[in-house]
Amino acid sequence: MDDVIVRWGPLGTLGAEELAQWSALGRGTSWSNPFAMPEFVLPAARWLEGPEPAVVRVLRGNALLGVGCFVDQGPDLFAPLRRLGSFRSLHSYRCGLLVRDGEDDVVARALLQSARTAAPRRRHGLSFERLALGDPLSRELERSAARLGGSWHERARFERPVLRLDAGPVEARVPAAVRKDLERRLRRLREQGAVEFRLLHGNDAGEAAVERHLRLEHQGWKREAGTSLLACERQAAFFRDMCARFRAVGAMVFGELVLDGQAIASTSNILLGDTLHAFKSGWDPAFKRYSPGRLNEWMLMRALPDAWPGLRCFDSMSGEGGYMAELLPDREPVASGAFSLSRPARFALHAARAWRPLAWRLSSD
Repeated sequence: MDDVIVRWGPLGTLGAEELAQWSALGRGTSWSNPFAMPEFVLPAARWLEGPEPAVVRVLRGNALLGVGCFVDQGPDLFAPLRRLGSFRSLHSYRCGLLVRDGEDDVVARALLQSARTAAPRRRHGLSFERLALGDPLSRELERSAARLGGSWHERARFERPVLRLDAGPVEARVPAAVRKDLERRLRRLREQGAVEFRLLHGNDAGEAAVERHLRLEHQGWKREAGTSLLACERQAAFFRDMCARFRAVGAMVFGELVLDGQAIASTSNILLGDTLHAFKSGWDPAFKRYSPGRLNEWMLMRALPDAWPGLRCFDSMSGEGGYMAELLPDREPVASGAFSLSRPARFALHAARAWRPLAWRLSSD
C-alpha cells in the first residue's frame, strides 16, 4: 500500500487526459457500471439538480486503480454522522466505483482510510444507494470497514431482475405462459403490418435514434404525469449529452420495434464490457393492446447472443415489480446503506435503527 496514493478533487478540475483514463478504466473492468462513468457523471452534474461531486482517484504511480464520485452528507435520522455519500442523480439506477480487475482490496482499503483521515474533512461513514452486492468490491469494502472498527449497515434491499446469458437459451428460461403471451401478441401485431426489430449500435445509434427514443418515452402516462425526459428541457438535454458521450466510446445501444417502417417502441441501453445495461424505454400507446414495450424487450433479449456472443449479462436496472421481472429469470441483490468507519460510528449507526421507522415515514412524507 505504500506505493498507492489517493487524490480528491472537484469534478470540474479534471483535465482531458484524466477523464480519458477514467473512461478507459470503466470500459475495461469486468464489473462495469455506466453510472460511475464520466460519460454519465459529467452530463448529470451539468444538467441535473444536485451538488457537484468530488472525484476520488486511487493510483499506483500513473496507473488508475479505482475512481468514484461522492458528495458530503450531514447527519440525518438514517445515519446520525457526517459521511460521504455516493453521487446519485435522478437517473442513477445504481451506484458504486470503477475498479481495475484484481485491485478491489487495494482500492477499498485506500478509499476508506482516506475518507476517515486524509480527505478534506474527516468523515465517519460512507453511504451507498442501490449498491450491487454481487461484485468483489462490495465484499472488500465490508472487510476494510471491519479493519477500522466499522461495519456495513443495511437500510433497504431488493432483488433486481437480470438475464445471465451464460445460463442457457433465453427462450427456455422465460416462463412458458409469458412466452406464449408474447408470441400471441406478436402474431396479432403482424396482422397490422410488417414487423421488424432493429438493434442500433455505433454510428447507427445516432441523433435520429435519440430523438425517436425521446418521442416514444414522452408518450402515454409519462407525459401525462410530467415525468418523461421531454417534459423537462434540462433532462432532455442531459439525455442527449449522455447519449453522445457513450456513442463516442462505442457504448450506446438502442433496440427498436418497428411496424411498417415506423418505430413504435424503443429501449436505450449502454454496452460496457460483458454487460448490457438498460436505461430508458418508451412505446406508442396507440398499440397498447400488443404490449409493444414488452415485445421490444423480448426481441432485444433474443437478439443479444448473436449480436455479442461474449455478452454475459443483461441488467434491467429495474425494480422487483413490473414487466421486466416477468421477462428476466435471474436476480441480483441490490442494497442501500452505509459503512461505518470507526467503532463509535458503528455504535451510532446501530442505535439509529431504533428510530428508522420514523425516518422512513418522514422521508415518505
